[in-house]
Amino acid sequence: MKKILALVFLAAVFTVSLNVNAVFANEKHPIDVALEEKIDADPSTYGMIEATQWAIEEWDKVLNENYNALMEKLDKENQERLRASQREWIKYRDLEFEFNGNFWAGFDGTMYRLFPFGFQLDFVRERAMRLGNYIEDLDM
Repeated sequence: MKKILALVFLAAVFTVSLNVNAVFANEKHPIDVALEEKIDADPSTYGMIEATQWAIEEWDKVLNENYNALMEKLDKENQERLRASQREWIKYRDLEFEFNGNFWAGFDGTMYRLFPFGFQLDFVRERAMRLGNYIEDLDM
């Protein structure tokens, strides 16, 4: 049963992550590779949650690095636009995380405890990569 839950969780998390990676790059990011290895090493519910929380934190670091690097490349007017956009994104992120967590809390079964973490991972990863793409576009 745990093996089935692990496969369902991995499918949910990596279906979206593979789509995001396909849009933004043609290979998996090292954070995603490490996440898969961590989940393979401990496919328990607790292990998957711990691994995914680690990956969320790592993607958040990338997001902040990309944000700061992008700010350095922008003129004052666009810096203010990005700053405002990021502030609103953070508000939206927090509301989405709250809704998503409460939504899945209404379902019975340990499998559903994993879903909010996969959602958060995809959400933060997508923003980090989008900011990175802006940097790449400026460097063209």
